[in-house]
Amino acid sequence: MSTPGHDDRRPGAPRIGVPRAAEDDDRRPGAAPRLVVLDLDGTVVPYSGKFLEPSPRVRKAIARAIEAGATVTVATGRAVWTTLPTVRMLGLSGIELVCSDGAVGYDLDTDQVIFRVLIDAKPAVDALAAIAPDAGFAVEHETDGYLYTAEFPLEHSIGYLREVSRDELVAQPTARLICRVAGDLHTENTTLEDLRARRREAEVLLDRAGLSSAEYHVELGYSGWMDITRAGVNKGSGVARLAANLGITAEETLVIGDAGNDLAMFAWAGHSVAMGQAADPIKAAADEVTATVEEDGVALILEKLF
Repeated sequence: MSTPGHDDRRPGAPRIGVPRAAEDDDRRPGAAPRLVVLDLDGTVVPYSGKFLEPSPRVRKAIARAIEAGATVTVATGRAVWTTLPTVRMLGLSGIELVCSDGAVGYDLDTDQVIFRVLIDAKPAVDALAAIAPDAGFAVEHETDGYLYTAEFPLEHSIGYLREVSRDELVAQPTARLICRVAGDLHTENTTLEDLRARRREAEVLLDRAGLSSAEYHVELGYSGWMDITRAGVNKGSGVARLAANLGITAEETLVIGDAGNDLAMFAWAGHSVAMGQAADPIKAAADEVTATVEEDGVALILEKLF
């Protein structure tokens, strides 16, 4: 992984930071990525809103990449049922999706799960609830929606199946467990400091709960939203699995994201790009930084390549 300002690209890696016109003379066939993997929230669409539509410029750039022969897909923390509306807005087809932070693979054409890596949620729920009895929990139920406890904040109508007891919640293995600290409900009055406070509270809870790193992988969102999957499962593992199915190498893969759960795929891919609004540690981990999501940072990168 290169550091900002230092060019240690491997032969054949995409020269994303160089305008295409400036590299036409020495551009070799195959220099553009064969696989483009996009995060959704904060990358393709902003975080605010329910399912904001990707901008026309982003959709056009994605269509152009596909026409040029690239496979374009997504790797997201969203569950399958919340991923599909945005993917369809992008006009994607004939691809596999990486959902639930790498725990679920989904074939868009057949509407079938390709893989699902499961966990026993009970030890994690027991440990977290012992520290924070008022925390809310939810689990993915197949590809149908969430089962959730009474304390879990419901912000949108999509994907919530029914309220259950904690015992019922953990009765069956799941691809992903979600924990939210008390009061973690976004409203029009929620401030940035509110979100930061929830994140700090979630960090303390996670530290005190002492979840087994041999059993679980945990991703903390910007608001303290806690995703728990199996150890070793993340966007990087999901993208690697997808690429292997396609016969595409890491060096032929471009990934674009903006958050902590994108770091694993940054580390795996031949070239990684952070969005302009990403936190400094995320930018430092990427090979390149593009413009913000509001400024169509994804389109700027793809327009240089295709």
